[in-house]
Amino acid sequence: MKIVRPHCGKARFLLAALMAVGGIASAADEPFKMSSLIVPSDRLQKNPSTEIAVGFGDIAHLSPWCIKRRFPRSVRERGGQLVTLRDALLAINEVVAKDEEMPEHAFALAKDGSLTSICDIPLVRKLADGGTESILIVIDESKPKPITANLLDEPVRDLVKVKFVKEKQQEQAASGGAPVAKVAEVTEEVRRTGDVKIITLPGGAKMEMIWCGPGTFMMGSPSTEAGRFDDEIIHPVKLTKGFWLGKYEVTQAQWESVMGENRSRFKGPDRPVDSVSWEDCQSFIRKANVALGGVARLPTEAEWEYACRAGSSAAISGNGHLGDMAWYDRNSGSQTHDVGKNLANDWGFYDMHGNVLEWCHDWFAKTEGESIDPQGPPSGSFRVLRGGCWFFYERDCRSAYRLKREPSIRNCIYGFRLACSGKGKK
Repeated sequence: MKIVRPHCGKARFLLAALMAVGGIASAADEPFKMSSLIVPSDRLQKNPSTEIAVGFGDIAHLSPWCIKRRFPRSVRERGGQLVTLRDALLAINEVVAKDEEMPEHAFALAKDGSLTSICDIPLVRKLADGGTESILIVIDESKPKPITANLLDEPVRDLVKVKFVKEKQQEQAASGGAPVAKVAEVTEEVRRTGDVKIITLPGGAKMEMIWCGPGTFMMGSPSTEAGRFDDEIIHPVKLTKGFWLGKYEVTQAQWESVMGENRSRFKGPDRPVDSVSWEDCQSFIRKANVALGGVARLPTEAEWEYACRAGSSAAISGNGHLGDMAWYDRNSGSQTHDVGKNLANDWGFYDMHGNVLEWCHDWFAKTEGESIDPQGPPSGSFRVLRGGCWFFYERDCRSAYRLKREPSIRNCIYGFRLACSGKGKK
């Protein structure tokens, strides 16, 4: 193994050469991580010892002292707490390129901003046995995901929780050697929570949906949770059927595609539609179901909280920090924002906290005791909204927070997220 020690001022590098042709160093079989780069803004001038580790066998150690200039927007605007993955990749490439003994780049980026290779290893490559090998990314111990351009622009609180893993897919063949045809729609039994599909709405707009498999969870909040209300009675819920739920709140572009109009106060194609009543949502669903085969609907209140929590029992899902997960009164600037700009929860849902309140199917009622596939009472005066909004305080953006309103009322803090049953058209 050859070790090169370039001289680069306060930056320190260690490069381990790739091993035999077609393979990489033994360390390559293990996931590699990007160590924490995040430091308080008042320490950026003090050359902290925090470093980044990069590479499958190729390892570069880099002090934030040399790359802090790469983060003026994402660090300063977020109080020294967050950077994007793209910021980190570009900063590493910048320093690597200054040394003749280092590779030209650690991360290769395409013109569209997507990542194409890591240390000259393509993100997807063919193997000698006919299978393929893909490099995926894991953030905060979540399910491995493809490395997309949008994912690189998401803010990350702690890069030590980011790692890249390799996943092999073996090509299967039927008798006679012919490849096995792929099934267009997997059955509910083999779907995995977090799987994604794209549906096409009337008018041509696309919508990403995430699968939520059957499961159990504790709905409501414990008596010790700060900011809780009396109607958040904690009780076990069992969902026996999986469902699809929108990755994002329904956007104005999607609303216009189906409805041909847009009454939102805060205009923007990628902002959530606002100023819609529960009854307006039903009109959208009826029209969408012409193309979707009758499976579209609002989520039940239990389904909504199940997806919001994504396995967490904390008041705020994801990393537990509302400022990273939501647009609310302290950071929204008194308006909605484009969907998907904050962190996702562990199942990949964005803006479950804040931005706009989301209508649910149910009539409002206090619930307690064990429930199986609850859908609320058969009638009532108020429908349920969940998730908080850009106008609300932190206590009103918690996973268990509930709001009741008449179904005909419109307000610029009301929006929704589409759900679909497990069967139906793609």
